[in-house]
Amino acid sequence: MAEQSYVKIRVIAAESFELVRIGLRALFENNSHIQLVAETDCIKNLLNMTMQYKPDVILVDLHLNNGNCAEYIAKLLSACPQSKVLAFSDQNNEYTCLEAFRSGAVGIIGKHQSSELLLKAIRVIHAGHVWFDRHITKLLWQAQFDANQVPEEMQPEIKLMQQLKLRDSERQVAYLACKGLSAKEISALLLVTEKTIRNQLSVVYKKIGVKKQIELCLKAPLYNYFKDSSMLGIYYPGDSEK
Repeated sequence: MAEQSYVKIRVIAAESFELVRIGLRALFENNSHIQLVAETDCIKNLLNMTMQYKPDVILVDLHLNNGNCAEYIAKLLSACPQSKVLAFSDQNNEYTCLEAFRSGAVGIIGKHQSSELLLKAIRVIHAGHVWFDRHITKLLWQAQFDANQVPEEMQPEIKLMQQLKLRDSERQVAYLACKGLSAKEISALLLVTEKTIRNQLSVVYKKIGVKKQIELCLKAPLYNYFKDSSMLGIYYPGDSEK
């Protein structure tokens, strides 16, 4: 019987520290499903590499370019729309992470996480899903709960968001989306069609002023009613783990 063949996930790594690049190189060399096709320590070189290799996943260190990577992420995705960007961070700067998502990154993972988790994150975003690093997401949530940590220019937006109201059905869908569930998973849990869930998500996004699920998750702390599923008349198994 012929051995089953696998399509390797092709990755470019843009990492500022040489020791981390060496570690990534060794990690991918020993993995049968992921291939490191190029690496660099310069964000400006990354655009040319991306156009040359057209990778499946681009691993971008948010420390590059003094933490100002957002504009480069947008350029990378404009040059190679089929690529997925996974942000790689050793920082606790929640606004840098938020800008990375808003620029098109579909995942973020801390450098302190295990190599197994990094490999899983790459597989998840390659499959078309969003990756949440719970540690960094928690920092973002905490920052948005604390008005003193929010830039002054964002205060009017926060006050407006706090006045917005969602219907109960929209709150249910928003709550589950903030847990990281897909529209298909939410439809199965609420016993309605996936099309209905997608329509409700569109309404929620429009009301709150976001375009993506990750932005909804990051703004959820501004709505206290996202925090308690028991008040929404639904049960999510993950809640029992708190």
